[in-house]
Amino acid sequence: MEEFHEVAIAYYNNAPRNLQRLAWSFFLALDSDGDGQISYTEYINFLRQCGYGWISSNFFKDLDRNRDGCLGFWEVLTLYYVIKTRGLWCQGCQTCLVGLYFTCVSCFDSGSRTYDLCSACYKQKKFSHNHTNFMDNHLLLRSKRGLPAGTANINLALAPRPAINAAAAVDDDLMQSFQALETGVAGGKPNTCIVM
Repeated sequence: MEEFHEVAIAYYNNAPRNLQRLAWSFFLALDSDGDGQISYTEYINFLRQCGYGWISSNFFKDLDRNRDGCLGFWEVLTLYYVIKTRGLWCQGCQTCLVGLYFTCVSCFDSGSRTYDLCSACYKQKKFSHNHTNFMDNHLLLRSKRGLPAGTANINLALAPRPAINAAAAVDDDLMQSFQALETGVAGGKPNTCIVM
């Protein structure tokens, strides 16, 4: 998780000022009680309202670096980075994939949803999948180097944004600030995904 945190900060520090302001506005909107930190309840409400139910409620503990029971700005920024780039969970044991992991090359190349495994599940063959060619994420990236322009698809590496849960009570300010951040990150194009 520390590596995710450092990468999220690096993207933020190199982002344009307007995008940094949007990230701060998102944090403030997520902080529904205005106490300057994100409680577990505010975290869960965000996941439900934005359709990120696939993220474990226990992930809050992983994000809470200083173990104070709440999330500060940098921890929320890490959450955003994980949501946008990692929506990757091991198909074997369902843990969030951190660092190196294995991806089914056939699924990746087909442009369909990827099939990803942690090193332990791949090593111990704790999975059932109809394809057999797997590469770790670093080797997969290196293998795609030098492909003709337009062949690479950055959206394959980014987690798709789920539909908003219409049944949940939606906080308009939170949703507007989240969508503003999404649009800002996408370079003004609401349906395009790139990382800060």
